[in-house]
Amino acid sequence: MSVWRMPTVVCVLFAAACGLNACGSASKQLDTLTHAEPGSTRQRAMRRLSLASGYYEQNQNAVAQQEVRAALQIDPNYADAYSLLGLIHQRANAPVLAQQSFEQALQLASQAPVRSAELGAIQHNYGWFLCEQNQFPEAQLQLERARAQPGYASSDKTNKAIAFCKTRAAQADARQRNN
Repeated sequence: MSVWRMPTVVCVLFAAACGLNACGSASKQLDTLTHAEPGSTRQRAMRRLSLASGYYEQNQNAVAQQEVRAALQIDPNYADAYSLLGLIHQRANAPVLAQQSFEQALQLASQAPVRSAELGAIQHNYGWFLCEQNQFPEAQLQLERARAQPGYASSDKTNKAIAFCKTRAAQADARQRNN
């Protein structure tokens, strides 16, 4: 390699290394904006909500509800906690409480900075609840909004919910016409 080419190669490598480092730091900055710090209020609430979710999946609704309430005591603006609380109330056949919880979750998730994936999951849950309550037009609207959220990863599940809800709506219409 010539004497002139060596400094050029060193400069290019140095610039590339700096550029990669800048990308890494930008990624770290984004992570700190979207992920909670380990000892933060949100992180503690997330741990409680994770426990609540596990209990909910095991059909231990009373314990799940206690953990959600604990998460909300730590962070009263935690939209995902209200969404899970809505699911718990839905399962317990408490539609008024479920609706209140879902609406609170939607209100909190819609505030800036909006996390589209989180908002989409809440819209899906609320849409499913509304479908079970035979509120088909509003259910369809919430499910469509969920599916349209950028970064929402459960579109397949939402597509199935939309199809199921349309079928229920058609059955309800048929029953109404036959009466």
